[in-house]
Amino acid sequence: MQQYGVLKIGAAIAGLLLPGAAWAAGPPALYTAAQATAGAGVFVQSCAMCHGADLKGGAGPGLIGQGFAAPGADVTVGSVFGMVAQQMPATAPGSLSQTEDEDVMAYILQRNGYPAGSAALAYKDSMGSAVPLVSLVK
Repeated sequence: MQQYGVLKIGAAIAGLLLPGAAWAAGPPALYTAAQATAGAGVFVQSCAMCHGADLKGGAGPGLIGQGFAAPGADVTVGSVFGMVAQQMPATAPGSLSQTEDEDVMAYILQRNGYPAGSAALAYKDSMGSAVPLVSLVK
């Protein structure tokens, strides 16, 4: 099981108590910069044809901004990650590796304003994550 720092736990608990609320110190860091960088490449190859290179949508819905994850919409990291891991890409559901799923989710978080941190986003932890996903991009 992944170890969490005190600040990360505090941010997650605050997010559970106040779903969709802004964190006093900003959103939690749930992934590494390396994961987001790798996720950008996976996204271009496996996701952009439906969700757009800019994540604003096309044949599939947008994955960025308030239309994707508005405050109070009850969108969680776990709900989005579950869809990415189990139902995407639409042409071959579940065909990405667990690492690719983690990387794509890191990229989605990055593009929605979540900061990178020192701990990697982990598949098992992300599937059940109740951390609210609120886009900081308008």
